[in-house]
Amino acid sequence: MSTSYVLIVFALVIVLMIVLISKCKVNAAMGILLSAFILAIALGTPWQDIEGTINSGFSSTIKSVAIVIFLGCTMGTVLEKTGAAIRITKWAIGLVGEKHMIWAIALSSAILGIPIWADTVVILLIPIVSMLAVQTKKSMMSYGTALYLGALVTASLVPPTPGPVSAAALLNVPLGQAILWGAIVAVPSVIAATFYCMSLKTPVAPKEEFLAAARETEHMELPSLSRSLLPILFPLALIFVNTAASVLVPDTQIANFCAFIGSPLAALFTGCILSLLLTGKDWKSKKVLNDWVNDGINAAAMPIVVTGMGGALATFVKNAGVAEKIAEVIAQSAFPAILIPIIIAAIIHVVTGSNSLGVMTAAALVEPMLATLGISPVAAFLACGTGALMFKHANSSGFWVTVSMSNMDVNQGIRAVGGASTVAGFVGAAVTCLLVALHVI
Repeated sequence: MSTSYVLIVFALVIVLMIVLISKCKVNAAMGILLSAFILAIALGTPWQDIEGTINSGFSSTIKSVAIVIFLGCTMGTVLEKTGAAIRITKWAIGLVGEKHMIWAIALSSAILGIPIWADTVVILLIPIVSMLAVQTKKSMMSYGTALYLGALVTASLVPPTPGPVSAAALLNVPLGQAILWGAIVAVPSVIAATFYCMSLKTPVAPKEEFLAAARETEHMELPSLSRSLLPILFPLALIFVNTAASVLVPDTQIANFCAFIGSPLAALFTGCILSLLLTGKDWKSKKVLNDWVNDGINAAAMPIVVTGMGGALATFVKNAGVAEKIAEVIAQSAFPAILIPIIIAAIIHVVTGSNSLGVMTAAALVEPMLATLGISPVAAFLACGTGALMFKHANSSGFWVTVSMSNMDVNQGIRAVGGASTVAGFVGAAVTCLLVALHVI
């Protein structure tokens, strides 16, 4: 089978997958599965091996992330429903003061984007942000965009949000490293996007319905700041302790114990247990112990299945030598290898509108190429995460949630959300390329 045939087939299958998901509105999991079938047949995979290969690729991919994604979504559900998100936002406002209110919005949004979907962060906090816009006489074009972008960046780069968790698993990046480097790259991305939001001064007033909702929550009883932050920060601390112990005291009983408590599963399960502190006397009720867990399962189902399907597709890519052929062509040219995952993730994101899908699918496609391209798994992880931030626009649910709730029209939304997300992605990609050039990652 010639190299040109393999590359043409691969390109056509990827285009088909993107068209099915974006234009035909086929569910992402079904679109990827159909693409895997077509790729397998076109590359001459024996008929009797296709089903086994798909099952093997699916199961081997999700075995290390399915429970982690479920626990992360469950913890996020508790933070949403208990008022912890509002408490963290009010703390950030008090921290920076009224003159720098937009930085408080971006900070709280970035923190909440670690365990909670970016769209949900907007829905939760738009009333309080609307009230802040009135108090400071700022445009919702600026404040609403900052609210979304902070969460979008961390949801694309910092586990345990499903997208980066899945990408880390697909690329075999330890979760501790993914969190550390994701946070390092997320910081300048959020800062750059916030500066861009500060330049958006077209007057856009908040919706009255959200101002009324904000007034209703002013007297709402909220959990303390320590209880609100504990479920987020404690699991991250356990994961970092595990990483440190494996370096400082390897092959000891201490390292073995830390490896257990700092494993993604144990750490996030601990976060879920700690989140019960936010529920007060309701912690043992059916609503908390069953209904909210069901909500977490529903939120986790899609990313788990899509991740597994991405792993199945990647298995055919790897078995047929597609990745090696693509990587060899790139390696023989002067094209910088680190740009490949950035471009793949950006294309998938821009066409489908989903940054999670961009991160996960790009990671699945790039993983077999890493050795030939000569880039590390960590570099590929960051490249996929930053590429998947590029240019949010009208095919994205997050775009519409932010634009409609911030009272913007479509053109204002393209300029605000589309522009800020591109700035965040470009800066994050530039930082990633710099780290690669300096041989840090």
